[in-house]
Amino acid sequence: MRTTPKELTAIASDRRLLLVLLVLIPTFIGVWMFANTLPFGGAHPLEIALLILFGLLFTWLWIGLWTALIGFMLQMRGNDWLKISTLNTPSHGRPTPLASTAVVMPICNEDADEVFARLRATYLSLQETGELEHFRFYILSDSNQPEKWVDEELAWARLCREVDGFEKIFYRRRRYRVKKKSGNIIDFMRRWGKKHEYMIVLDADSVMGGASMVHMVQAMERNLHVGIIQTLPVSQGMDTLYARVQQFAGRLYSPMFAAGLAWWWLGDGQYWGHNVIIRIAPFMNHCNLPRMPGIKPFGGEILSHDFVEAALMNRAGYQVWVSYDLPGSWEEYPPSLTDDLKRDRRWCQGNLQHGGVMIAEGLPLMQRFLLVNGIMSYTGSLLWFMLLILTTILAWIAPPGAEVALEQAIQLLWITLGLLFLPKILSLLNALRDKERSASFGGRVGLSLSVLAETLLSALSAPVRMVFHSRFIILTLMNKTVAWGAQQRGEFVMSWLEAARNYAGTTLIGLVWGVIAWYASPVFFAWLSPVLLGLVLSIPLARLTSLGTLGRAARHRKLFVTPEEIQLPAELEEYRKGLKLYADERAALGEVDPFVLAVVEPMANAIHTAFLRPRRSQPESVRLRRAWMQDKALHEGPAELTSAERAELLNDLDAMHNLHQKVWSLPEVSFKKYWPVPGINA
Repeated sequence: MRTTPKELTAIASDRRLLLVLLVLIPTFIGVWMFANTLPFGGAHPLEIALLILFGLLFTWLWIGLWTALIGFMLQMRGNDWLKISTLNTPSHGRPTPLASTAVVMPICNEDADEVFARLRATYLSLQETGELEHFRFYILSDSNQPEKWVDEELAWARLCREVDGFEKIFYRRRRYRVKKKSGNIIDFMRRWGKKHEYMIVLDADSVMGGASMVHMVQAMERNLHVGIIQTLPVSQGMDTLYARVQQFAGRLYSPMFAAGLAWWWLGDGQYWGHNVIIRIAPFMNHCNLPRMPGIKPFGGEILSHDFVEAALMNRAGYQVWVSYDLPGSWEEYPPSLTDDLKRDRRWCQGNLQHGGVMIAEGLPLMQRFLLVNGIMSYTGSLLWFMLLILTTILAWIAPPGAEVALEQAIQLLWITLGLLFLPKILSLLNALRDKERSASFGGRVGLSLSVLAETLLSALSAPVRMVFHSRFIILTLMNKTVAWGAQQRGEFVMSWLEAARNYAGTTLIGLVWGVIAWYASPVFFAWLSPVLLGLVLSIPLARLTSLGTLGRAARHRKLFVTPEEIQLPAELEEYRKGLKLYADERAALGEVDPFVLAVVEPMANAIHTAFLRPRRSQPESVRLRRAWMQDKALHEGPAELTSAERAELLNDLDAMHNLHQKVWSLPEVSFKKYWPVPGINA
């Protein structure tokens, strides 16, 4: 049965109206109950502010709860007839023909071996489907660290040789990083976009299954009104306790939430920037990001581009779907709470910019709401912080005899916390009812204990996030901008000193706040104690959860286990094989400076210079400066060159040819001393 866009719009309107009623009715009841329990009956200015904050937070809580409940019911029923993976599937059962698709991976100063091992696994998986002829791969580098981009070039050549992919895998590095990641994608489309119907966008930490990529293209071919299909990436491969807890939580809870979101989003959803397929022509025509008016941090280039691009695609009449049931989509989670918060700092500033986008002409109402929802993902923490601060003040000024009313308010807020944890319980029940599914999470006992431990750690870290997110918002409002760089992906042991430096402020807030709360009211202190405990324990929490030893110990005891660990998918097994292969090659080569390798080793020099364009003319001052740099490198050694000088030489075709020739003409002593390459002169 075919479903037209008009029919989908009508169904979506009915579903969203139902959701609005399900959210607003209990929210109004909750606010009314809360007002009746306050010391001044909701008439004091502080109480009015408190009720507004409570109403906003309660609304978002109910949206999340109903989304989870809907997702739970869909999972229990086992079928949703309106999902993009099966929408408008032809009745004849024959496979949908494919169209030309680009697989693009924007990268910036990443570990080349890890990136190309992931790309290798994805490529080989796609090759297994027999549909490789329809796909081309593009590595789009914004790396500005000389050693990184030399590594990337050599890794590209190595992969192409291994899989015979010189006509299917392409590498390009931008010299000028305009508009960061979104600009990198725009540059790709300007150069190669018209050659392809679709592009599948991967992150540097993405791995995708070939069968899933084929299904994505087929879904786009069946539904010509669809502009974007977002898969549900699941985290994998991490060892630190923090990352293992997060990847377990995402693997268990996210499918339920994603199913609920897809139910009321339908074709008016969002996408998350990676592990996604995009129809290129409308993206090129309608999704070029505007430059925000005003000064930074709200003005200038849009940092969080994906939500805005989804809104613009929707405005142009194309649908944006989440394919929550499509397997074979993986990513990696930040290894520690600190790294997670650093990422949140960038996303917070980007999402706050969406306040200006939200009022853009012609945006669908649903997209305006989703932009608000994205803003609330961070401002919600500030609202919660303000709610608790106002409640603390109210506990101080409450008149004698108001203790009972305060206790009733506390009961209401504990109910709120209960509702907050209900989605976790539903996800647990859904897994426990299926023996095979619960076994994939370490068994019923291990799964239950993992949910309990994850809930405890989540409760402890939530107040820390609240304080940091509030700080991020305040810093953004003070015009404190943030730069976007490569993320920490591998395991890194945080020292106690670093943990103390990062979280001493939150610890102090918890201690001072606890003293104030105790003197205000022992009952209020008891209610606030879960928040205070998380703040006071933030230093050991951040330090201990960053340890890979604790994460591996938990895995050994069947805690925080994910299905990918019980049965490793072929793509992830291939990724690990690629990592080992590349590590063995590096060990055999020995330690070598990538810049030195690009100058000395003939094949490396040929690969690098093949990416450079000859210059028609060069200012005399530039020519003299680069000649001086070459002399400096030859007579004092490449170690004396700054990173900027190395980059300038690596960008100059004539300089690289000249250095290569002159290095090989050096006396043997200087050659070995300054330009050592194992297997050649070392």
